[in-house]
Amino acid sequence: MFLLNGHSVLRIYTPFTINQFNFSTALVKLLNMETSNIKQVKEGKAEILYKTSRDVFYNPVQEFNRDLSVSVLKLFNYNWMKKVEEKKGKQKSEENLRKDSIVDEHQGSDLEDVLIQTRIERKALEPGKIYEDGVALLEALAASGLRSIRYAKEAGGFRSIIANDLSRAAVESMKTNIEYNEVSHLISTSENDATALMYQRRRRADRFNAIDLDPYGSPTPFLDAAIQSISDGGLLLVTATDMAVLCGNSQETCFYKYGSLPLRTKACHEMALRILLQHVQSFATRYGRYIRPILSVSVDFYIRIFVQVFSGNRECKRTASETAMGFLCTGCETQSFQYLNTVSIENNNEKFGRTTGPPVSSSCKHCGSSHHIGGPFYMGPLHDQSFLRDLLNNIKTDPEPLGTVKRLEGVLTMAMEELSDVPFYYLLDQMSSKVKVTMPTAKQFRSAICNAGYRVSMSHCAQNSIKTDAPPSFLWDIFRELAKDIRNKIPNNVADAILSKPMEHTIDFTENKLAIPESQLKKLVRFQENPERNWGPKHRAKISLQASEEEKRIRNQGKKKRKMTNDSDATVVDDSENMKD
Repeated sequence: MFLLNGHSVLRIYTPFTINQFNFSTALVKLLNMETSNIKQVKEGKAEILYKTSRDVFYNPVQEFNRDLSVSVLKLFNYNWMKKVEEKKGKQKSEENLRKDSIVDEHQGSDLEDVLIQTRIERKALEPGKIYEDGVALLEALAASGLRSIRYAKEAGGFRSIIANDLSRAAVESMKTNIEYNEVSHLISTSENDATALMYQRRRRADRFNAIDLDPYGSPTPFLDAAIQSISDGGLLLVTATDMAVLCGNSQETCFYKYGSLPLRTKACHEMALRILLQHVQSFATRYGRYIRPILSVSVDFYIRIFVQVFSGNRECKRTASETAMGFLCTGCETQSFQYLNTVSIENNNEKFGRTTGPPVSSSCKHCGSSHHIGGPFYMGPLHDQSFLRDLLNNIKTDPEPLGTVKRLEGVLTMAMEELSDVPFYYLLDQMSSKVKVTMPTAKQFRSAICNAGYRVSMSHCAQNSIKTDAPPSFLWDIFRELAKDIRNKIPNNVADAILSKPMEHTIDFTENKLAIPESQLKKLVRFQENPERNWGPKHRAKISLQASEEEKRIRNQGKKKRKMTNDSDATVVDDSENMKD
């Protein structure tokens, strides 16, 4: 029995195969309802029914987001269950696994490959099954419930899932779809304010083990409650879609929403990630807690972070040494950072100290321009490399590949390739434009860095990105080497200031194998093309009898221009009236 548009519908099982959706629509016809508006969305193993696109908030472009979340939770749930079993003494260690019969069955195989394959096979927790010691998950802003249904049907290891939404219509829709997908034993619905629901679960025994926050816009209103209601070692999944704010288009808005001033840098997408991570960290430290990111990605029109939350005052003290203010040159856009604290080891004890600064003078040493100040930013690693390695292994060997599996492999491979201890990146085309020099190839530029003994990688956030531990002076020396023939011929103050300085390093452009990342060699899908027409963030979820989004989009074209014309006409009329008086 399930609800469909307010009617109770009994699902009848027959000895022969029947299409469930056709069967449901047949019953709708019997109830004298309009079937032309009934729609069906199938994503992963979930199927969602709704009347019109206005009834349920569904954005097909975010399928990558949901695929990634399902994959992360599969691995997180396995690791969670593994720890539970280890506490009970039921989990064998890898050392014992080496002596196990499975090695005998793979004579001649590489042992590490056997262990990796075995770990992958043992991660296969049964989806849809209730695990008494499993993960309790809350989807705080569930809308259609699609994400929760996919979690239940595709990721095993859950004790319970709560799909919450403040909208009564959304909750009714969720109930229908949960029944339709036969996961009501695992998913319960809640019609509640998300923060109120989380605040009710602050007691240690009542806390969630995973909380998914995917709001429209900023997640700030929900973070305090989420931090307090998540268990130690629990996973917090957070999406932010207000990228214009996070990327520096409105610094005052970013400051009051996130407590940080953004810089107008080309590395704005990584900056958005680090602002959000710093913001979440600031909520955690208020309660003696801290975060450890396991995966942080910038994709399409949003950012998505996966962080584990732990408790510990000692670790909270280290957060200042993972936080920095940023200085951005207004001319050449060279980046410098001032950490808020230092940490050193003396006699096996951590000692915290103050930093001295600023790291720059009043004018840039490369071009002589002034600096903009921004921050604070989170400066720790964006990803957990060991978690990424297992995650990528699982995705590659999944017998039921996800819809965006090719893009998942590309993005995660690039994330693994990134230099974890080097914050922020430069854009090759942007640097070239500053000095008015023809842009070198990425391979040529990276080879010069590798040949000098420095490390270099790309960033998953942007094409033509350069992330390196080489000093900015070396990077500008590369352009000085390329511009030897045109030096002092550039009618540009910034370019002339940079190119006229003497070189400090020897540049070698000989091709270096380390300059070609694995993701490029394998020709992985690293940066997706526009997935559909008018793609991007959708309107807020709401119940409406108005026209569809496409109809409203067409109706609103030229609206601003028409308004200006009408206002102008009204002004003329008013003036004539005054003249008559």
